[in-house]
Amino acid sequence: MSDKAEAVSFLQRPNEKGVSVYSHLTDVLATILASNPADALGAFEALSAKVKSSSFDPAAVTVPPPPPTTAPEVPDSGWLERDAALLKPGSEDEADGQIPPSLLDDARLLDAAGASLSPEETYRAHLSLCALQRTAKLQSVRFFGKILGTAADYYVAEARRAEPPEPPEASEPSATPAEEYGSGCNALSYFVTPELGGTWEELPSVTPEAIVAASRTRKFFTGSLDADICCFPPFPGTERHYLRAQLARIAHGTTLCPSHKYALSPEGAVEPADPEAEGALPPPTSSQLCEPASRHKNMGILAIGRCTNLPSPEEADADAPPPQLEPEKPALLPIEASDWALVGPAALGGGAAVVWSRSLRWPGAIAVSEAKEGRYANLYLGYGHPVAAGPMRPSPPPPIEGDDPTAEPVEAEDMPLDDENAAVREAAEAALRAGAEE
Repeated sequence: MSDKAEAVSFLQRPNEKGVSVYSHLTDVLATILASNPADALGAFEALSAKVKSSSFDPAAVTVPPPPPTTAPEVPDSGWLERDAALLKPGSEDEADGQIPPSLLDDARLLDAAGASLSPEETYRAHLSLCALQRTAKLQSVRFFGKILGTAADYYVAEARRAEPPEPPEASEPSATPAEEYGSGCNALSYFVTPELGGTWEELPSVTPEAIVAASRTRKFFTGSLDADICCFPPFPGTERHYLRAQLARIAHGTTLCPSHKYALSPEGAVEPADPEAEGALPPPTSSQLCEPASRHKNMGILAIGRCTNLPSPEEADADAPPPQLEPEKPALLPIEASDWALVGPAALGGGAAVVWSRSLRWPGAIAVSEAKEGRYANLYLGYGHPVAAGPMRPSPPPPIEGDDPTAEPVEAEDMPLDDENAAVREAAEAALRAGAEE
């Protein structure tokens, strides 16, 4: 027994490569059984050499060099200077009559709904909004959201000016005139910037043609306001006009407010509600927040690209039938339950609870409400497109125009035969001369 054990121990003694006679014979026999050669004895030596050559050799392994160590990236001086400028406080004269941004307060509500920015980005956005309000002399400004793009994103600020801006330069007359500043789709101003701490750029007023064309177009934003919108039918403008049109559609379709916060004035304007007025709605309780009681704060956009129908022309034909107008959608209309997903309530602390509604038509839009103090917030984080009803099908080109059936046919004059023969002869001689020169 001891002799057998010593013999097995001897055969299992490995060499410098870690291979023993015992393991080698085991691998050779396993290879023979797997390959099942016709002459197993004749193939034994060849298979033994093959198994021996395929054994692991630690000396042949090359250890790759370690990756080069690089110093951590340090922000450039421009980034530091821009962020340092955000920390500069404004004077009391500049803040007179201005409503400061409420992003820091709204961030707590949005964070409970899981839709806020990071704490650092939120604070930088707040400082950037304060700087924008000082430089542009805005009455109020709020953080609208973030439009994602392929090369860069857009941070969007929604603002109200204390005084209306100067009207733009006169352009070509349009069949559907745009609404004046302070009303309809141009009730507010919108500023965008690709980087917090950078320069905010105000978007132009939106036109009905741009809104109608944007509803037929689906293009990713690039992050460049001067980029062309290559589509059919052609879009009237560049990316800045397309972005402004999409922001109008998002704002008028997803900005919600609690039902008791606002009321319509006799002129149809939205103003804070008087809780002691007749017919005023009481504040909802935490349990009532779970019911779809929110309302659209803005008017709805009509198919013509405006919030209001065009006024009747002064020189209208009395005998002509009145035009069929789409009913206007006033502000503070109840939301459609099929367009929103209501979630909550969630405890906010201090006995407060929040509920939030996510838009099913505009992915990325969220509205948050809190019952104890009556606070609410709206935010949009997305690509700026609604849910498509089906696959995107570009519009076909217009049909080719045919001949005018009322026009009289005109017979083309035939070239005289002598002139036609002379032209053919001249072309043949020119071809012969070209061949001879080659």
